[in-house]
Amino acid sequence: MIARDWRRKPLSSARENHQESLIDEMLRERAAVLARAGFAVEDALEKLSAIAREVEEKIARLNRPGQVSPAVGLMCEEINIFIDKFNAERQNAEVKYYYLIVTREAMGLRRHETVQKIYAIPPKKEKIQVS
Repeated sequence: MIARDWRRKPLSSARENHQESLIDEMLRERAAVLARAGFAVEDALEKLSAIAREVEEKIARLNRPGQVSPAVGLMCEEINIFIDKFNAERQNAEVKYYYLIVTREAMGLRRHETVQKIYAIPPKKEKIQVS
């Protein structure tokens, strides 16, 4: 009888260790999934920021004094192409942000105010008109 109890103890201890190991692995995987979702939003926002800087630089060049009329039209077209790129990338960032929120919800995280502040998506840009 004593020998039986001795054999069961290591088996239950091994099961507990295995269960703890699985729980640790699941927690690590949850953290990794959440991190990947956050990094995807960050990457999209970085691309968005780079495009926004390009748009602002081009608008600044357009507003310099002494621009000739044909060049203004071409510059406006170029700026509008970058604005279209910005708005497309903005939509991509919104999708990535949505995935992040869905991932958080699936993990039981219900409050997203801080996430909204950290991953703020800028508003759409309007195309410029040639005047």
